[in-house]
Amino acid sequence: MKINLDKNAGNMIIAYDVGLIRVHGSVQTDAGTAPKIHSVTASAIITPETVVENWQPTHPSELQPEHMQQLLEFQPEIVLLGTGRQLRFPASEIGQACYQAGAGFEVMDTGAACRTYNILAAEGRRVVAALLMIEPATGGSR
Repeated sequence: MKINLDKNAGNMIIAYDVGLIRVHGSVQTDAGTAPKIHSVTASAIITPETVVENWQPTHPSELQPEHMQQLLEFQPEIVLLGTGRQLRFPASEIGQACYQAGAGFEVMDTGAACRTYNILAAEGRRVVAALLMIEPATGGSR
Protein backbone atom coordinates (compact mmCIF):
# COMPACT_ATOMS: atom_id res chain seq x y z
CA MET A 1 0.00 0.00 0.00
CA LYS A 2 1.32 3.44 -0.90
CA ILE A 3 1.03 6.22 1.63
CA ASN A 4 1.03 9.98 0.97
CA LEU A 5 4.25 11.75 1.89
CA ASP A 6 4.69 14.81 4.09
CA LYS A 7 8.19 16.01 3.18
CA ASN A 8 8.56 18.24 6.25
CA ALA A 9 8.21 15.58 8.94
CA GLY A 10 11.55 13.77 8.64
CA ASN A 11 11.52 10.04 7.94
CA MET A 12 8.11 9.05 6.62
CA ILE A 13 6.86 5.61 5.64
CA ILE A 14 5.82 5.82 2.01
CA ALA A 15 4.86 2.16 1.40
CA TYR A 16 4.61 -1.16 3.13
CA ASP A 17 4.01 -4.74 2.05
CA VAL A 18 4.68 -8.13 3.54
CA GLY A 19 8.42 -8.17 4.29
CA LEU A 20 9.15 -4.66 2.95
CA ILE A 21 8.77 -1.13 4.26
CA ARG A 22 9.92 1.91 2.29
CA VAL A 23 10.95 4.99 4.22
CA HIS A 24 11.57 8.40 2.66
CA GLY A 25 14.28 10.20 4.56
CA SER A 26 17.45 12.16 3.94
CA VAL A 27 21.19 11.84 4.40
CA GLN A 28 23.86 14.47 4.94
CA THR A 29 26.37 14.84 2.10
CA ASP A 30 29.19 17.29 1.44
CA ALA A 31 26.74 19.25 -0.72
CA GLY A 32 24.03 19.35 1.99
CA THR A 33 20.99 17.19 2.58
CA ALA A 34 19.97 14.66 -0.05
CA PRO A 35 16.81 12.53 -0.18
CA LYS A 36 17.16 8.82 0.51
CA ILE A 37 14.72 5.95 0.25
CA HIS A 38 15.34 3.15 2.75
CA SER A 39 14.05 -0.26 1.67
CA VAL A 40 13.67 -2.06 4.99
CA THR A 41 13.36 -5.86 4.79
CA ALA A 42 14.09 -6.82 8.41
CA SER A 43 12.75 -5.64 11.74
CA ALA A 44 13.52 -1.94 12.21
CA ILE A 45 13.19 1.09 14.43
CA ILE A 46 11.95 4.22 12.69
CA THR A 47 11.88 7.70 14.16
CA PRO A 48 11.53 11.03 12.36
CA GLU A 49 15.34 11.40 12.55
CA THR A 50 16.63 7.81 12.38
CA VAL A 51 16.15 4.46 10.67
CA VAL A 52 17.75 1.53 12.52
CA GLU A 53 17.69 -1.48 10.25
CA ASN A 54 18.13 -5.12 11.31
CA TRP A 55 16.69 -4.66 14.80
CA GLN A 56 17.12 -8.01 16.54
CA PRO A 57 13.63 -9.21 17.52
CA THR A 58 11.51 -10.67 14.73
CA HIS A 59 8.49 -11.74 16.80
CA PRO A 60 6.77 -10.25 19.86
CA SER A 61 7.68 -13.36 21.87
CA GLU A 62 11.37 -12.47 21.38
CA LEU A 63 11.07 -8.97 22.87
CA GLN A 64 13.17 -8.45 25.99
CA PRO A 65 13.50 -5.43 28.32
CA GLU A 66 16.81 -4.48 26.65
CA HIS A 67 14.97 -4.12 23.32
CA MET A 68 12.58 -1.67 24.96
CA GLN A 69 15.49 0.26 26.51
CA GLN A 70 16.93 0.63 23.01
CA LEU A 71 13.65 2.24 21.91
CA LEU A 72 13.56 4.52 24.95
CA GLU A 73 17.00 5.95 24.06
CA PHE A 74 15.11 8.02 21.47
CA GLN A 75 13.08 9.66 24.31
CA PRO A 76 9.71 9.03 22.65
CA GLU A 77 6.31 10.28 23.70
CA ILE A 78 4.91 7.08 22.27
CA VAL A 79 6.23 3.74 21.02
CA LEU A 80 4.28 1.92 18.30
CA LEU A 81 4.95 -1.80 18.01
CA GLY A 82 4.00 -3.22 14.60
CA THR A 83 3.57 -7.00 14.70
CA GLY A 84 3.19 -8.00 11.04
CA ARG A 85 -0.10 -8.66 9.28
CA GLN A 86 -1.71 -9.87 12.49
CA LEU A 87 -1.99 -8.20 15.85
CA ARG A 88 0.22 -10.19 18.25
CA PHE A 89 0.74 -9.01 21.80
CA PRO A 90 4.10 -9.30 23.56
CA ALA A 91 4.41 -10.39 27.19
CA SER A 92 2.64 -7.91 29.46
CA GLU A 93 5.86 -6.74 31.14
CA ILE A 94 7.34 -5.55 27.82
CA GLY A 95 5.35 -2.32 27.83
CA GLN A 96 6.21 -1.57 31.46
CA ALA A 97 9.53 0.09 30.57
CA CYS A 98 7.67 2.56 28.35
CA TYR A 99 5.07 3.33 30.98
CA GLN A 100 7.77 3.83 33.64
CA ALA A 101 9.59 6.24 31.31
CA GLY A 102 6.39 8.21 30.75
CA ALA A 103 5.95 7.05 27.15
CA GLY A 104 2.83 5.53 25.68
CA PHE A 105 3.02 2.01 24.24
CA GLU A 106 0.66 0.78 21.55
CA VAL A 107 0.63 -2.61 19.84
CA MET A 108 -0.96 -2.92 16.39
CA ASP A 109 -0.52 -4.68 13.07
CA THR A 110 2.27 -3.21 10.94
CA GLY A 111 -0.06 -1.43 8.50
CA ALA A 112 -1.78 0.41 11.33
CA ALA A 113 1.58 1.16 12.98
CA CYS A 114 2.91 2.68 9.72
CA ARG A 115 -0.16 4.87 9.24
CA THR A 116 -0.20 5.97 12.88
CA TYR A 117 3.54 6.70 12.81
CA ASN A 118 3.10 9.00 9.79
CA ILE A 119 0.27 10.93 11.44
CA LEU A 120 2.18 11.42 14.70
CA ALA A 121 5.45 12.29 12.92
CA ALA A 122 3.62 14.84 10.72
CA GLU A 123 2.27 16.41 13.92
CA GLY A 124 5.84 16.80 15.17
CA ARG A 125 5.42 14.21 17.93
CA ARG A 126 8.35 12.22 19.32
CA VAL A 127 7.26 8.84 17.99
CA VAL A 128 9.18 5.58 17.61
CA ALA A 129 7.89 2.81 15.35
CA ALA A 130 9.31 -0.61 16.23
CA LEU A 131 8.32 -2.74 13.26
CA LEU A 132 8.75 -6.51 13.44
CA MET A 133 9.19 -8.40 10.18
CA ILE A 134 7.48 -11.68 10.88
CA GLU A 135 6.37 -12.84 7.44
CA PRO A 136 8.76 -13.73 4.61
CA ALA A 137 9.41 -11.16 1.87
CA THR A 138 7.05 -12.94 -0.59
CA GLY A 139 3.29 -12.69 -0.36
CA GLY A 140 0.31 -10.52 -1.08
CA SER A 141 -0.05 -6.82 -0.71
CA ARG A 142 -1.49 -5.13 2.29
